[in-house]
Amino acid sequence: MVASLPIVDISEIRTSATNTSAYSQTAKKLLHAFSDVGFAIVAGHGVATRTVTNMRAAVRELFATPREVLMADMVKKGNYRGFVPLGYFTPNSGKGTADQYEAWKLHSETDPNDPICSQSPLYGANKWPAISFDVKTPVIAYWNALEGVTNDIIVALCSALQMDTSFVMSCMTQGLTNMTLLNYPPMNATTDAWGIHPHKDFNVITALAHDPVGGLEVRARSGEWIDAVCPEDAFVLNVGDMMELWSGGRLISTPHRVINRTGEARQSFPFFSKPRHDVIIEPLIAPIDGFDRLPLHVGTSAADIWYSNWPDAASTDPAQELGSYQ
Repeated sequence: MVASLPIVDISEIRTSATNTSAYSQTAKKLLHAFSDVGFAIVAGHGVATRTVTNMRAAVRELFATPREVLMADMVKKGNYRGFVPLGYFTPNSGKGTADQYEAWKLHSETDPNDPICSQSPLYGANKWPAISFDVKTPVIAYWNALEGVTNDIIVALCSALQMDTSFVMSCMTQGLTNMTLLNYPPMNATTDAWGIHPHKDFNVITALAHDPVGGLEVRARSGEWIDAVCPEDAFVLNVGDMMELWSGGRLISTPHRVINRTGEARQSFPFFSKPRHDVIIEPLIAPIDGFDRLPLHVGTSAADIWYSNWPDAASTDPAQELGSYQ
């Protein structure tokens, strides 16, 4: 693989006023990256090293736990929170073999007495591992930090595209943002088995901390798979279907996959920013030629895509685009 992902220093977006030249120049760099390949390596993000280190330690402790303990808090249809056993889920299209990962699924921590819980079953309290190690504290600290980064990225992209920033950010309040704590077991160096099958993300922006093991690959427009090499102090960010739709197809939601051929366990913790359940996603600016996609109802489509992870289910939402990517 000779290609690489573009690197963008976003420190000006995180620290400068939106009306400055430096802010505008950085926003345009992000716009170019997300319009070309849909991914970018971001430096200057402002997330403390300790916040990431503590998060990684929490994931390591989680997956060092005996599986019978984790199995007591498995995900269930209608409550997509908790432990996902190895090989439990299949591609959302209902086609293909099970992915070779295990996970702990988390959603935005919501008080069960909050009125929004009566509006959508996708809200509520998380399940937290029943272990002596405090997983919740580092997760919440990391979550808050990443919410700041992704919100600033969304504002910058709205600015560069001249989309209504106030409207977009109002959609992000009480969002269905979620995070997955992932463990990919060691695989043979010659394996063709997917850690996670080629797919596109169904959200606004995804943020992933540097992964010391590797295995994430991104499909370029040419069809070539790019190794998503990320410096130790950087993040991998990518556009999801919802931002692609808001942008009228200018920002591209790009297929990506994980293949762990290292012989080591790979652990990661992607953060998926997502709007509120009642938001309907449709282009906020005139679509580019040839871009034609149905509007997405966030709550309906989110419930459909999570439910369709189960081996005996497949997506029934016509607004979903769950193609088989090679």
